Amino acid sequence: MPLAPVPIAQEQPLMKPSEVAEVLGCSTASVYRMIRSGELPVIRLGGRKSTRIVTGELRELLRLEQSTATT
Repeated sequence: MPLAPVPIAQEQPLMKPSEVAEVLGCSTASVYRMIRSGELPVIRLGGRKSTRIVTGELRELLRLEQSTATT
């Protein structure tokens, strides 16, 4: 269960690593480790200067998509 609410993908399609860290209850450094290992799908913006995590894919990883499909 996430520690902070995970935004709905249609409302916020991308999340900052700091936001994901809050949701997962871990450090931002841990989020970057998950990104490097391929556990979290990302999009690089601005010539790789800005990293964003795809909210919909994070929700799928946390198995939250099923609950939103019924609401």
